[in-house]
Amino acid sequence: MTGRRPNIVVVQADQMAAQALGAYGDEAARTPNIDALAETGAVFDRAYCSSPLCAPSRASMMTGLMPSQVGCHDNGDDFAATAPTLAHRLRAVGYHTALVGRMHFVGPDQQHGFEQRLTTDVYPADLDMVPDWGRPLEQRLQWYHDADAVFAAGVSKASVQQDFDDEVLFRSLRHLADRVRADQAAEEPVPFLMVSSFIHPHDPYEPPREHWDRFADVEIPDPAHPEIPDPEQDPHTHRLRTMSGFDVREPSADDVRRARRAYYAAVSYVDDHVGRIVGRLHELGLAESTVVVVLSDHGDMLGEKGLWFKMSPYEQSARVPLIISGPGHLVPTGRFANPVSLVDLLPTLVELAGAPQAPGPGLSLLESVRREQAEQAGPEDRDVVLEYLAEGTYHPQLTLVRGPYKYVLCPGDPDQLFDLATDPGELHNRAADPAYAETACRLRTALADRYDLEALEAGVLASQADRQLVADALGRGRVSHWDHEPPPEQRYVRGDFWDALGYGTVPDPSR
Repeated sequence: MTGRRPNIVVVQADQMAAQALGAYGDEAARTPNIDALAETGAVFDRAYCSSPLCAPSRASMMTGLMPSQVGCHDNGDDFAATAPTLAHRLRAVGYHTALVGRMHFVGPDQQHGFEQRLTTDVYPADLDMVPDWGRPLEQRLQWYHDADAVFAAGVSKASVQQDFDDEVLFRSLRHLADRVRADQAAEEPVPFLMVSSFIHPHDPYEPPREHWDRFADVEIPDPAHPEIPDPEQDPHTHRLRTMSGFDVREPSADDVRRARRAYYAAVSYVDDHVGRIVGRLHELGLAESTVVVVLSDHGDMLGEKGLWFKMSPYEQSARVPLIISGPGHLVPTGRFANPVSLVDLLPTLVELAGAPQAPGPGLSLLESVRREQAEQAGPEDRDVVLEYLAEGTYHPQLTLVRGPYKYVLCPGDPDQLFDLATDPGELHNRAADPAYAETACRLRTALADRYDLEALEAGVLASQADRQLVADALGRGRVSHWDHEPPPEQRYVRGDFWDALGYGTVPDPSR
């Protein structure tokens, strides 16, 4: 396939933490399919989301811009239909583009450049989740994450999330066959981008019995540091606990172990789906011409520091798995230590597709690898930034990662500085430590040079006020929703009988 533009399949999970995969060193994980892709591809050991929350992380990934640049601050925020996405950019150079599953697009544009969207989303597309920085956290909104997800974790015979992900898998497998059918009919292959996006292992933690039982004799590790940080040092953690109800209900050790087992089982369920998609590529003869990317939008704290879910700058929440596997002349094999970000996905796919490079803070992951392999760039030569502009804070929270250091800045909160090389558990805030004074000054200055914090906060507050008004108005009288409803498909035998049957057949050369 040398010289031919590759097909690209992106498999995205929701809230799948890097540390819960075998490919990232977890011996309790049961993820053989993702691990196999890691063995033959590029594994980015320090990949970060650009925001530890679904919608802003995904909008950022799709556009290659930071959430504040896109104007997508939180899970109740849309981003403009005119913002070019990776789907627009690949479609513009001849790729067929399809989205199967979840992307948490909020607003009337539910395709953002994809030629086809084969399912609706699991969550509504309306302005249902607009935060209010003027609202006390104990006055909980109905859509906040809830501690019940931990207390009620366990097996389910069926759930909304299982129904959704099983449909995403089915439609992904069928779409791959459809691409082969289209190529047969055209007698010329058209490269494609397929994004298959699952909701698991996002809470509620309710895996199928089959996957729960895989961990019957597996010793899943307890949280390494379940102790709740000092509220004077880390008020953000305490805000998140209050918002989710953990300030009044503390899970027991058994609750924590059951929830973590359910989470690991849900990750294993996603891994099965990855295996089915990769297997289908091989069955259809597409594997040698396809690059596969596996990633997540953010992680899950899973009881570390008394936290669950995401929304935190700590590693368990902010780091994501990021694995690329494909033909050897396109994708290198190995593990790479330089920090990267989900904003790097767009420039990576653009490079693979031969499309014009796009402006933005991202760097092609392939270029990052080339620089690392040539020793032209080390872990401290590029800053990775995270923004958190949603519920659980009253001011913008910014995080900068440079080499082993992580600096967290939020007006009204103490600055935080962690040295991940000596303190991987992020237990010791070095921001006021004289030994780290020069480092703290450099990192804080780097953030100050990037952001006008007052203007950023004013923009977030104005956006919240506008959206609260709009959401209230749209909820009155005759209500119209923005949810995507896939058009009915013309399938099976319609029109000319024999032509319909012939088009639908993907022959097996061995028959």
